[in-house]
Amino acid sequence: MQNARGEFGEIILVMAPEIWNGPLGDLIREIYTENVEAIPQDEPIYDLRRVNPSEFNTLLKASKNLMFVATLDNNSGEGQQMKRYFTDNSLQQIKNNPEIFSFNQEDVYAKGQEVLYLFGRNEQELIENIQENRERVQQFFNLVEEERLVKNLKQSPSKGIMNYLADSLGIDMLIPFGYDLAIKKENFAWIRKLDAKEEYNFWVAEMPFQDEAAFDPENLKEIRNQLGRKYITDLDNDSLFLTTQDELELVIDTVNLNGNYALRAKGLWKYSDNSRGGAFIGYLFANETTGKLYYVEGYLDNPGEDKREPMRAIKAILGTVDIPDTIND
Repeated sequence: MQNARGEFGEIILVMAPEIWNGPLGDLIREIYTENVEAIPQDEPIYDLRRVNPSEFNTLLKASKNLMFVATLDNNSGEGQQMKRYFTDNSLQQIKNNPEIFSFNQEDVYAKGQEVLYLFGRNEQELIENIQENRERVQQFFNLVEEERLVKNLKQSPSKGIMNYLADSLGIDMLIPFGYDLAIKKENFAWIRKLDAKEEYNFWVAEMPFQDEAAFDPENLKEIRNQLGRKYITDLDNDSLFLTTQDELELVIDTVNLNGNYALRAKGLWKYSDNSRGGAFIGYLFANETTGKLYYVEGYLDNPGEDKREPMRAIKAILGTVDIPDTIND
């Protein structure tokens, strides 16, 4: 079997044209091409490439991300061709179980491939099921892409930096090859990678954990700004420091970070003199056993370039953050 190929963030969508040009197609476009949240420019969350079922050739079958969308009541030529990508047993299941509208498979046509099937007895039924499960349907390929990224990055870790974070700050975090430990202080580390077009930055700050009030979302922005003012400053000019742009409201969610309760913030950063800026993702969580509170952030500096895929990589790396005694590989 050939290896899957394709661009990050790209989905090959196999769908009959008459469905694509109707309400179901409108919903699919709305879900998969809406703009990425909390970045300073408009970029769709996926690059959606639709192909007719009859034109789904060998080259396209090698794509990393495939999605099939079909309804049993579509009896056009392309609709009939579409049904050939489902087994007889699958078609019978769709007829008999209207509440089941999706399933996924790996390595159907190529190694390292993910395939998502969305289906229904008719268009309206499938629309309703997708709307009820919108976030899960939308995030499916995000999770797939992040897992791929982490798997690749684990092949060449920066073990020295990772050991430093574990020994000095008490957290585990995957740091890929190519990063440098730019600053290390008591209770703080700043890790960065400089490329020709992009600068990736991660920083970890450790604080005493007082009580649950630390997780009030109203306080997260102020915590971040205080830490940026304290730790990420210009050595020759302490009036230049990292802070938060006020033009975009922070997107704050409560999440499970490898078994640890955490607040996640997405927003825009800037230097205090407005000379640079970009997107960031940060997590606030605690180790109640040691009485430590952590803020871990990744931010991107790549003016004039696309942000979606670099931020996906940053999110994937941050998703490996854990407290050593809670690791569950």
